[in-house]
Amino acid sequence: MIKMSQLEQTFGLFLNRHPEIETCYQAQLINRRSLARDFIRQGHAKPNQFDAVVAMLRRYPFKRLLKRDFTSFRTIRVNIKDKILILDFEKEKELLPKLQKLIAHTNYDKGDTLKIVVGSTSISVFIDEEKEGALKDVFEQFTLKHRYQHMSEISLLFSDKANESKGILSTLTKEFVMNEIAINELLTAGSELLLYLKEEHVLHAYEIIKRLQQL
Repeated sequence: MIKMSQLEQTFGLFLNRHPEIETCYQAQLINRRSLARDFIRQGHAKPNQFDAVVAMLRRYPFKRLLKRDFTSFRTIRVNIKDKILILDFEKEKELLPKLQKLIAHTNYDKGDTLKIVVGSTSISVFIDEEKEGALKDVFEQFTLKHRYQHMSEISLLFSDKANESKGILSTLTKEFVMNEIAINELLTAGSELLLYLKEEHVLHAYEIIKRLQQL
């Protein structure tokens, strides 16, 4: 393995924060010298390092630009649900048995929301905001690390064709990054992808998904 220089490592982190730049550069929408100037302008290298940055870009191992199949987006079914509450608890063994009470208050036939994700240090609970009051006595007994209200759930249901396609998730997340839309949580369940974001961003996110479906 070839050891990367400090300048290359810094540039790699720069691309991680700005994935759209790598795409534009490989598509020859921006040239090497312009990219070097922007890299320096943002304070990642000194002005007297311009030639060194250009040389680094010449040898940098950019990822191969894959041809994306946008037709796969046309087969995705999209559903949106608002007023989702996400509660992130500190992981405690007594909490899981208590969460059984949530199931009794959940009517899946009517579209109620309930998802429980057990991580290594925390337990996240996804419920409808209107259900919080009925479960207050359960929640008050345990340590709540984060509480996210006014969230929206975007459900993307993939077809078999979309499941076999590469780059769908990366294309979607890149579009969101370029439009300053943050994904607070992301879950998968079989062929379904669930995105959780603030309600104020859901309309813009939906427009991006519909635009991708028309390409």
